[in-house]
Amino acid sequence: MGTASPEGWRTDPTDLLAELYTRAQLANRELHSLVNGQKKYFYESTETLIHGLGLPADKADTLRGFTETLASLLDMAYPQAETKLQKLLKALENSNVKVELGPRAKKTLHVMPEGERWYVSAQLRRKTWLFKLPIYRVSADAEFPEILNLSSQDLYYLQAGWRASDESCDQNEPRMGTTQPWQVLAWAVARYGYLRIYLSSLNLNMTEPTFAWTITSKSWEQQWPTREGKKQAQQVASQHPLGMLAWYLGDGRRHKYDLRYKIGNEEKYEPKDLAQQILQAAYQTGYGKLLDLLESEKWTAIKRLQPKQHPVYATLQGHIFWLNYYDDKQVLQARALFKDPAQAHRLAKALAENGIQARINTWKTGYHILQITGQNILKLAENSPEWRMALKQLAEKHGLQPKTPMLRRLLELAENPPQPET
Repeated sequence: MGTASPEGWRTDPTDLLAELYTRAQLANRELHSLVNGQKKYFYESTETLIHGLGLPADKADTLRGFTETLASLLDMAYPQAETKLQKLLKALENSNVKVELGPRAKKTLHVMPEGERWYVSAQLRRKTWLFKLPIYRVSADAEFPEILNLSSQDLYYLQAGWRASDESCDQNEPRMGTTQPWQVLAWAVARYGYLRIYLSSLNLNMTEPTFAWTITSKSWEQQWPTREGKKQAQQVASQHPLGMLAWYLGDGRRHKYDLRYKIGNEEKYEPKDLAQQILQAAYQTGYGKLLDLLESEKWTAIKRLQPKQHPVYATLQGHIFWLNYYDDKQVLQARALFKDPAQAHRLAKALAENGIQARINTWKTGYHILQITGQNILKLAENSPEWRMALKQLAEKHGLQPKTPMLRRLLELAENPPQPET
């Protein structure tokens, strides 16, 4: 294979075309499976959501209609992608391709088969080629129903999180781009209503090809539309676990010690304990159950950051505490994570006014931990059915026995919840 090298480009075009040929062969072999696999995922996920969330008939019908639209777009894209792949392979085999620098993007090459008006775009990132085969005029409008009945505040933070990561702005309308079918549905839940859906390209990857989905919301205005909008959305998202969740679903990656978020070309590190806050908030709103039903890989990654046994939670003045008992030290502990130190100090002051002592520690990451231990937890549980239930769960989890005065009192509270008010 040979072709003229674009002037000023440092990479040997022969290497580029050889790599493109290998990727195009793979995509040509896998295209049928890709289309059928995504259709199967959308159909099965739709029925899982309908039954798992108990959707009423009208919303179930709307959701099924949305899925039929996705399936029809895949059927429309299939022959176009197949034809272009075959033309590309033939042109590469016969050295009938032209490689040029893109007129606007200086770091993008255009690989054009002779006699065709379309081209494959090629970008070199971190010593790896990214190839995109264009798909034209494959789009449709569809309605996605409101299936979780989220509060306006919860929805706001989820939308901020998606904007902080993969969501962009198209003429003041939210736009999402993804290659992951589960992200199509997870994002649509936060931007329900009328959507315009495109299948814009086939990505020729090293391991398997992927379709690029682009979705524009017609029912929402972008709250963060300017160039600084992404930074503003990141600030909003960082204030709430749901915002951090959606941000992670877009730009996060798993690490065994912490949560990592992409910000431009850098990464932001958050403490592992944040996963506990995210899980609790997600399940309280139903978004966690949604992600379970969608079998989201990134959601599974967050759950793996949890302790192996089921964690025990309780809330206090709207804040979520994680309770634990350390057998080796015989220490009873409850901790809550705060981004705003003022909130942590206000809660500590309120507890102190009721004779309950709490300690605040600050992590290097900027988070603040409010910690309650021992007898202070027991005092708090005396008048709280929720905290007594948490102590009961903790006792069962650790198989606690009345070996010490504190454990005896803990078990008394766990087994004798206060009588309901009449």
